[in-house]
This record gives sequence, structure tokens and C-alpha cells, in this order.
Amino acid sequence: MTRYAHFVGSLPEALMTSDRDVLEWFADQSDGWPLTAVPRDLDADWVVAYLRTLEARDAFSIVRTGDYADYSDMRSYGVRPGHILEPRDAAMGRIERIGAIVSEFESLQRSRPELADKRVQISQPNPLDLALYVFAGAAVSLGLPMGPAVRNLGVVVTALQHLPVFIDAVLQEMSEVTARYGDRVVWQVESPIATLGMVKAEQLRAQWSLGPLLARQLGGFLIRTHEIGAATTLHLCYGDYKHKNLLTPRGLAPVVNLLGHLSRLLRKRGVPLPVVHVPCAYGADPAPLDPAFYRPLRRLDPGWQLIAGVVSADDVDDSIRALTLFEQASGRATHGVATACGLGRRTVEDARAAAAATVTTARADVGAPR
Repeated sequence: MTRYAHFVGSLPEALMTSDRDVLEWFADQSDGWPLTAVPRDLDADWVVAYLRTLEARDAFSIVRTGDYADYSDMRSYGVRPGHILEPRDAAMGRIERIGAIVSEFESLQRSRPELADKRVQISQPNPLDLALYVFAGAAVSLGLPMGPAVRNLGVVVTALQHLPVFIDAVLQEMSEVTARYGDRVVWQVESPIATLGMVKAEQLRAQWSLGPLLARQLGGFLIRTHEIGAATTLHLCYGDYKHKNLLTPRGLAPVVNLLGHLSRLLRKRGVPLPVVHVPCAYGADPAPLDPAFYRPLRRLDPGWQLIAGVVSADDVDDSIRALTLFEQASGRATHGVATACGLGRRTVEDARAAAAATVTTARADVGAPR
């Protein structure tokens, strides 16, 4: 079985010179090894560019200033008095841009036969993440110190009240793109909030209550993407802004618990389980080499195809050791290997090293899972 190389998507700004350049960069870094897809992210910092655009939209006003220097400097918005929020107000507005990317990708495919059966990968933040980043800021949404607790709770409630608008905005864009280019695009659904929420719940010993809620929202969104015919993968994340994680996991139990709730919900609705990227490294820290970290994977539904986020550019040998532990604990060969997150918060040299380490780890012969 081929273990694919998976590139999460983002690149340093210096490499994002054109659609063609980005697509060719990933194809070149593969060194002829099969990729899951060829990414083209539009923002090296995930959603920061989108968040900045809201300042110029009539629907929003800034209620907490911030210039995105770090996690504590996240801006938060409110809806302008008297305005009723509509999907167009929250839209990411990428339909025509994605069309241009698809056109460039098709041109690249004609000159690169190894990409003939690949899709272009588009990053799609989970609507819950978008709403919380807009109204609460990342730190507020995770309950970190940023002012009175009552205010923190209030902005989270505001985000949840407007969540249906964000869901509609995202699905409208995905539906239009899928109708035009459905067989050429795979959406990478990304949810740091779901992952970090489960880590926080473990710390507070509240997994039993928060897990089903997070899974219900994320699973409900995946069900609706399936209904419109969109192909998806799932990317989980511990945060990587400025290449720093928001929380540090003690093991993979929070992710496994989330995926357990998700698999039951999706199977009940007859929706296939998407390929899922499971981050093991976090921020600038490499994947742990303690077998106990990976042990919860043995509880995973066997239907999950897994991308092991174990790759560190600094030590390929340890990346392969982590992959071995991952496959032994999960009892299956992985669908692919990846870094813990995208490469946008790294230097150009580090991005190249991480890409090379990903391919080397994917090629490794780690033996049959036990």
C-alpha cells in the first residue's frame, strides 16, 4: 500500500508569488512520490487575511482592537447596530479565485502526468471556527485570560447566535464551486476549535459533555458538505499561529474521543468517513516518542483513513519512529504522512526541509502494524 505525502497547504509569503508557482512548488517537492492532493492556500496565516477584510465591511465594527501580533492580539468584531447579518456579510468571497486556481491546475496537469488523477486542495475553515475568530478572537474562544469572564461568555454566545449565517455563507460558496469544479477540487475542512476544545475538555475533565457538542457541529457540517457533493478531508490542529501551538496535548485521547463521536454520527446518517489528518507534533515541538501518547489510537473506528501528522523537519529519523508508533497503536497502515500544520509560519528554507522530510517519512518502511 502506498503511503501518500500530504501537504497541509499554506506556504511562506515569499513563495506565494502566483497560483502556478505555488502548485508547481508542491509538485516539485514531492520528488515523484504520490501526493494526496496539490494545495493552493490563499493566506499564509490561515484566516487572518479574511479577518482583516471585515473591518471594511458595513456589517461589522471592531469591538476589541488587535493587529494579530500573537494569540493575545486577536481582533474581535461585532455586528453594527441595526444590521441583520446575512451570509454575504460573512462570505470568504473566493469563488472566482478558486476558478482561476483550478484553471492553472488543469494547465499544470497537462505538463505533469503524475498529477493526472489529483485534485487541487482548497482550505475550508469550519464555520464554527470562523464565527469564533470573528466575534471572540482565538484566545477568548478558548477561555484564556482576556478580560472579565462575563464578557468572554458573551462574545462566545454572540458567535454561536450567528453561527447559522456562517454555515450558510460557507456552504453557498462550496456549493457553487462544487457545481463548477467538483471533480477537480477537494476541500480540506479545518477545525482547530474542535481539537483544542477537546484538549481543554480533557484538562477540565468535561469530555463527556463537550465532545458530543463539538462533534455534532462538525459532523453536521460534514453531512451538509456531503449532501452538496463536495469531496472533503478533515484537518485537526492545535493552533500554529507564529508557529506556536495554543495548547499542549498530553496524548491523542482528545482527538480519538472527538473522532469517536464523529464516526458514530456520520455512520448513522450514512455519510462516508473522510480521510482525517491527526496532528501529533504541535507548534515547533516534534511528535512525542512515548508509546503512551499514541495508545488511544487503538480505539479508533477502523473506517478512518489516517494521515499521521508526525513529521518534523529537524529530525527525519524521529519522524519515522513516531510514524512507527502511530501505525502500531492504530493497527493500520496510514493513508499518508504530514507535518502537524501548514508551512506558512516557517522560513522558506524550513518549508523546503519540512517538505523533504514529509516525502522521506512517507517512503519509509516501518513494518507491518501490530
